Amino acid sequence: MEKFSPAVSVIVPVYNAEKYLPVCLESILIQTLTDFEVIVVDDASTDASLTVAESYLERFGGRMKIISLEENTGSGAVPRNVGLDFARGKYVFFMDADDLLVDNALETLHDFAETFQADVVYTERGFTCDAELVPDEVNENFWNPPKFAADTPTLETDDLTARVDKYLNLAFGMPPWEKFLRRDFLVDNDIKFPEMRISEDLVWTFKVVCTAKKFLRVPTPIYVHRTNEISMTERKRPLDDEIKFWLSPLIHGVDNLNEFMDDIELFNRPNNLRLYVLNFFANIQFDFMAKAFKQLDRHEVYKIFMDELSKSSGDHSALISYLLVMTNIYRGERS
Repeated sequence: MEKFSPAVSVIVPVYNAEKYLPVCLESILIQTLTDFEVIVVDDASTDASLTVAESYLERFGGRMKIISLEENTGSGAVPRNVGLDFARGKYVFFMDADDLLVDNALETLHDFAETFQADVVYTERGFTCDAELVPDEVNENFWNPPKFAADTPTLETDDLTARVDKYLNLAFGMPPWEKFLRRDFLVDNDIKFPEMRISEDLVWTFKVVCTAKKFLRVPTPIYVHRTNEISMTERKRPLDDEIKFWLSPLIHGVDNLNEFMDDIELFNRPNNLRLYVLNFFANIQFDFMAKAFKQLDRHEVYKIFMDELSKSSGDHSALISYLLVMTNIYRGERS
């Protein structure tokens, strides 16, 4: 029996999303392009998310796969990677379980990708609404500052230095759901999400931007992002836990980015680009730790650094010095 090879694989990582998942799946069901599969990866939800997903199996008529992870992984990274392993579509699209699509989204993205033979179709604008509002109460927004946006479908420059400069100036949005990608492009270049509980999209997007031969920017809004105040980035934590939360992706993200850049000739030249990329990533994590830096004693911060770094392999002496310097900067101190 011939394997089903759809045009598009829609990958939806799910964790405790029973309240929002029905609207997400309904928006996929009504797509004008019907040659797709949807892959729901349940990250060991403790609510009825899995039951909700299973209730849609018949309605998708064989176009739906449900994968259940035995243990919660703490982020969308692993579920997205697992979904990609199971995907068979020519293109893949990563959705969040609390978001939704306009009815012609997949057809629009697929047409752009085929017309331009693009590795990546990047949607520069879309819709947003509060998670508690009905889906038709939306506002149209740019994901990134409008000064970088294109008015018509536009292929990005092949100049890698220019692309990196744009990345550092936030010309590319980071969320995976802004990008429609050719599956072979991801597989052949081994582009997976680093197993980090936060900021994994920054690393993944950097690899996509640096590797794609044809990166298409489009102004057409097709995605509705539902904002949620209890997301991981917005959640309130004790000050020491806040530092630990953002220090973890800092350690592992820097290592992952550095390893990726090792294999690209541009980043091995004496041009400081590697440093700029690492500093850009680190500063984003520091921005989230800033409040804790200002309220905790310097010695308390140092102890947290040492405790967390001791849990990972390597000497980290240079990183410790860098962390302490940055801590002083955020505390408004010179030394």
